Amino acid sequence: MTAKWLKAHCKENGGYGTPSLNDKLYLHFQGFDRIQNLEAYTGLKSLFLEGNGLENLEGLSTCVKLKCLFAQQNMITGIPPSLPPSLSTLNLSNTNLSHVGNVAHLTELSTLQASGCKLKTLESISELAKCPQLTTLDVSQNDIDGDPEAFLALCASIPALACLYAQGNPIVSQVRQYRKRMIAAVPTLSYLDDRPVFPLERVCAEAWVVGGLEAEKNARARFKDAEVAKQKRDHAYLANLREKSRAKREALAEKGKKALADLGLSDSDGEYECEEEPPELVAARAKLAMYEARPGEEEPPELTAARTALAEERRSDEREAVMSTKPWQALGGPARGEPNTFDASTSNGPLDLLVGLSEMTQGQGRGGAAGRAAESAKGAQALETETTEAESDENAQPSTGDARVEKATPVAPVADDTCLDELD
Repeated sequence: MTAKWLKAHCKENGGYGTPSLNDKLYLHFQGFDRIQNLEAYTGLKSLFLEGNGLENLEGLSTCVKLKCLFAQQNMITGIPPSLPPSLSTLNLSNTNLSHVGNVAHLTELSTLQASGCKLKTLESISELAKCPQLTTLDVSQNDIDGDPEAFLALCASIPALACLYAQGNPIVSQVRQYRKRMIAAVPTLSYLDDRPVFPLERVCAEAWVVGGLEAEKNARARFKDAEVAKQKRDHAYLANLREKSRAKREALAEKGKKALADLGLSDSDGEYECEEEPPELVAARAKLAMYEARPGEEEPPELTAARTALAEERRSDEREAVMSTKPWQALGGPARGEPNTFDASTSNGPLDLLVGLSEMTQGQGRGGAAGRAAESAKGAQALETETTEAESDENAQPSTGDARVEKATPVAPVADDTCLDELD
């Protein structure tokens, strides 16, 4: 670990050639057996020494800003007193550490990891009670043994202990109701071994230590009742807040309406209201309703249902017209360019004829395709009648001599393709 090698190593890992400018130094898995030539690295804050052959941590006294020291998987047997007091995280896991000493001067130490080491007695970790900022302690997978009550007292004497890993030590199995007693003994504990310490668990553990199982049951019931009461209070608070917000909105709306009224403006919400029908249309409908169909010519139920559905559809279209602008379309008849659907040959009575005439008048007029179709049908019928009468006269009075009566050939009516297409 020469000064030249350290400078070249810093450059290779994105550091600086000037030692004091480097705040991180990666020296893990390099095979070093001692720490040296780090006196110039005064600005160092994080030092990684994992996986080397270090036997001690001497040589870091000049790193006065050092915060994190990772020296796991080495051959370290102890903690030297020369470590800088600024150290907050120290990882010595899987080393030959047999005694945690010289840590009282580390007033900023908050995390100590010493799992898988050679710790065997409570005296080897007793000095941890002098670390005022120690919140995370990992001494799992060691051989710590001794008095269970002394172990509980030692953990309770660490002022700020919040996270403790102690499983894997013989002393843990000797403490009856270990988890409950540890939680009750350390008021600041929030995480123990493999899971967090929840508020309900703490309440039950503290009650159990004082009054046993019955006290634990009562404490659990009280805690749940308190939780339900809190939920009800929260719900009532939110409901009250919602009601206040609604009242505030209504007050603002009333204020806006009053302001509009003072200006002479309408506060209508824009809802569509159907216009009243003209008196002439009402009178015509009433007059038409007075007429009764002749026996056998009543309106079929299907036609009544179809007319009702059509009226409902038109009213729905009128309501939709408020939201969107549509092209003009005549009421009661097809739009311009659409064919009429009335067929006189399939009429069911005078009412159908009246509806058909109305459609002819509104859609195509008196000279429309339906009118031409009716006239063509009448002409063809008259021509057929004349031809039949002529044949009867010829049979009654046959011709004599050489006189020859030529049979008149009926003239076929002119087919109106347009009319047929429309009727189809």
